[in-house]
Amino acid sequence: MTDAIIAAGQRIMTGLAGTKIDRGFINAVKQYKIGNYILFSNNIESAAQLKTLCKELKDVAVSETGHIPFISVDQEGGRVQRLPKSVIDTPSAREIAQFGDTEEAFLTGKRIGEAMREMGLNYDLAPVMDVESVCGNPAIGSRSFGTDAATVARFGAEMARGIQAAGVMACAKHFPGHGGTNVDTHKSLPTITLSMEELEAGPLVPFYAAIEAGVKSIMTTHIMFPALDKEYPGTLSGAVLSALLRGKMRYGGIIITDCLEMGAIASRYGAAEAALLAAKAGADMPLISHNYNEAARAAELISRAIERGEMNMPEHNAALGRIAGAKEWLSMQ
Repeated sequence: MTDAIIAAGQRIMTGLAGTKIDRGFINAVKQYKIGNYILFSNNIESAAQLKTLCKELKDVAVSETGHIPFISVDQEGGRVQRLPKSVIDTPSAREIAQFGDTEEAFLTGKRIGEAMREMGLNYDLAPVMDVESVCGNPAIGSRSFGTDAATVARFGAEMARGIQAAGVMACAKHFPGHGGTNVDTHKSLPTITLSMEELEAGPLVPFYAAIEAGVKSIMTTHIMFPALDKEYPGTLSGAVLSALLRGKMRYGGIIITDCLEMGAIASRYGAAEAALLAAKAGADMPLISHNYNEAARAAELISRAIERGEMNMPEHNAALGRIAGAKEWLSMQ
């Protein structure tokens, strides 16, 4: 087992097929040291089963990688909730904002974080920081706190603070903004033609607020932003991830991609190949949500790139440091 494989495995997040760990998943973790996991509704049938699954995931990760895993879900509230309703059921972002009290956003985030920790989860892929500037957006809608950047910034930042006050990592998504298109990135690749000045005045405002609030991770979106990069979508763009988010916006936390199996990416690049492109562009953690065999292939591609000297090693080591630092923070909660 090479150091490159161990390092690549820490930079990948993947999922599993059912409500139990299967042999194929265990083999992928053993061989490629994949150290981070995501769960969906099909992985969860009850609170007791979820607790057991999370413990088993933690045990296999520690045994095979020497590190605790990130174990994540999309627990936003409203129509995107993975935990059983008997455990927690919270309003959508839009409903929270319409209530008009930012303290409620904080408290809702804290309740979500506490419920997740009780189950053994430590990473909430929320809140959504997209401004719904195109009404009827099929992917965002009520998941957004609103149609103006200031509202989204205020409420989203408070929810992120609440989640992290409970000792769970929060994730501001989908950078640099998914709210300005009516195309669903699960199906195809949209383009947003805003200028840099328009991005700064709108979609980026909530992300600046999330960074100011100390959000520990930011998720990318699979959208073309020609004002930033005419060749690659945000998730695969060094101009978006390294120059803008790391450079201009001075963000020092973890950058995770949206799922690379989504149609916007997989149909053009292939999920595993896109994972390598994303890592080279500045993403700390490529996400392949469902197919752990494809995630294993991504880990292999990244490890080979490390061995061949094709990765920017200072940036690669910095990514590993950010992941290790976040896991240390979680272990202290």
